[in-house]
This record gives sequence, C-alpha cells and structure tokens, in this order.
Amino acid sequence: MGYVAIKGGEDAINNSLNFYYESINKAEQINTKDVQNGLCYAVDKVMSEGSLYSKKLASVAIKKSAGDLLNAAFFLRAHRSTCQRIGIAKTIDVEKIRVIRRISSAFKDIKGGQILGPSNDYEVKLILEKKVLLKESEGFSDKDNILLSALAPLRQRNLVKKLKADVEISDITRVFPEAPYPRSAVMQVLSRGESGSMLGFAYTSIRGFGDVHPTIGDLRLGYTDLMFTHPFTKKEVKVGELEVTSCETAGMFEKQDNGEVQLTTGFGFCFGFNETKSISMSILDLSLYNAKHSVGEKEFASDFEMIMHHIDGVDSMGFTNHFKLPHYVTFQADLQVFANAAKFAKDNK
Repeated sequence: MGYVAIKGGEDAINNSLNFYYESINKAEQINTKDVQNGLCYAVDKVMSEGSLYSKKLASVAIKKSAGDLLNAAFFLRAHRSTCQRIGIAKTIDVEKIRVIRRISSAFKDIKGGQILGPSNDYEVKLILEKKVLLKESEGFSDKDNILLSALAPLRQRNLVKKLKADVEISDITRVFPEAPYPRSAVMQVLSRGESGSMLGFAYTSIRGFGDVHPTIGDLRLGYTDLMFTHPFTKKEVKVGELEVTSCETAGMFEKQDNGEVQLTTGFGFCFGFNETKSISMSILDLSLYNAKHSVGEKEFASDFEMIMHHIDGVDSMGFTNHFKLPHYVTFQADLQVFANAAKFAKDNK
C-alpha cells in the first residue's frame, strides 16, 4: 500500500515539475548575459539574499525561477551550500571602496563632494518610451575615487559611539546563533536578509512603532577588491572584485556610561547595488543597538528575536510554502475539536 502511494506520488511530482518547466520554457531562450546586464538590480538582489556573489549564477537562478526573485535566491543559496570553502577573505574596508555614487544627507559640503552616480531617484517614473535621456553622460572614472566616510571628521573627534567588536566572529552559514546574538551574527543575518522584510521592519520604526528617524550620513555604491592570503606563499593577493553598497546612518546623540555624549550610528552593507536594503539594514542596526535610551525599545525593530527569526526571505518563504504540503491529520483534528466543542455547547444549553 505504502509502496504504491509513494510511486504514484513520485510520478505526480515529476509530472508537476515537467509541467512547470514547460510553462517557463521561454525563459530558457533568454540569454543569461542579457539577464546579467539588463536586469542588474534584480541580479544584485538575488546575490545579496542568496548569500553568494556570482552574477552569472544569479542570472541562471532568475531564469530557472522565471523571474521569481525570492525563489531565485533560494536556488542560489542552495547551490552555495554545495560549494567547498577554501578560506576566509580579508575584511573589507568600506572607506577603500572605489565609489561611483556617494551621497550624504547629513552634510551638504563633504570632502570629495556629493556624487550622484547612477540613479533614477530624480526621474518622474512614468512608463514612457525615452530613447535617450542624456546624449552623453559626464565623464567619470572610479579608479582613484577613494573617499573617507562623511562621518569621518566626527569620528576623528571621538564624537561617534563605537560598539565592541566580537572576539570570535560567528558564521551563520555553519551554525545559526542562539541568544544573546553576537553582533557579527546579527550583521550577517541582516546582510543576507530579504529586502522587503528589512524595509518593512525598518519602516515600523520610522513610521511610529519606534522612534528611530535617522539621517543618512554616508551612502556609497562602488567596487572593492577581494583580498586573500595565498595558502602557499602566505602573501596577500587579489582574487576578485565586488560590487557593494554600504550605508552609515546617524541617529541621536546619547550620553554614554563614561559620561561622554556621542552620536549613535547604524551600518548596512550588502552585495551588489542595493540602496534601499542597505539603508533599511542600517536603520535596524541603529534600532537594535541603541534602544537603551529609546522609547522604541519594546517595538518590532528593537527586538532581536523578532529580527533574527523573521528577516530571512528564504526561511519565511519556506515556512509559508510548507502550508501547501498535506495537513490532512491536523485539519481533521481541528474539525474533531470543533465538533466536540459544538456538541458540548449544545448539551449545556
């Protein structure tokens, strides 16, 4: 009996899978390079949430999911789990990013200037056929465009609150941490968190269910070298280049335990060009680590448990989609409880 049921289930699943790929077979006709170059922000979103920096594989994942970006991130993260780890790269210094865009809303005049870079923030977003907005873009090179953070002058004056670094760096891809969560684990969870979830939680705080209303101190998009210690020569070598986004937000000035008054800040960092996600991450960082003097301490965006267990898109999608699996026994039990309750109510009228 069990054998027959399993065999029948396998056939049904295979047929369903074949049907799925038949229905999206036009996606296979799209060149992977076209996805990578033409849908670059979708690719960056998938790379960030898939926790694997590969524009090519992210493009393939988008095709395999027919544009379902969360599903594509699932494909990418699943592939990542099969990859062999050969070591850990050097920590990236965001002040050494070769920026193509750097803005600050906290300061107008900053060293290096406001660099708008590629952005459609200032476009009226009507879907119109515009062949050319500008005939020629302004000549620009990122080669030597390495700038200190706009908050650097405050930091040099010891006016910015500094959090303690973890003695041992967590690796959430190996073991998910338990509370109290190390900061390194929190930042990793946020960095690969789902963009929409992150925006939603961050929005609760700035909307009124919390009191964090930050100013963007330094938002930058750019390229950074990936450095690695060669296993044989022990020399530091460049093994690649990453497109990244980082954001520092400025909160409020806060009196510290030693009596000094310092500026609280939040930090966001993710693969690819993901401005909204990076800003949202920095708001959550600000909420989580500076709630001590905040009325938002009990709100969503200040609750470690809420953030750590609900921000991951693949986890959220997996749990939500598990409801599609058979729940016959559960629902029959619910029906039985309902019938018993109805009978009890009727008998005791």
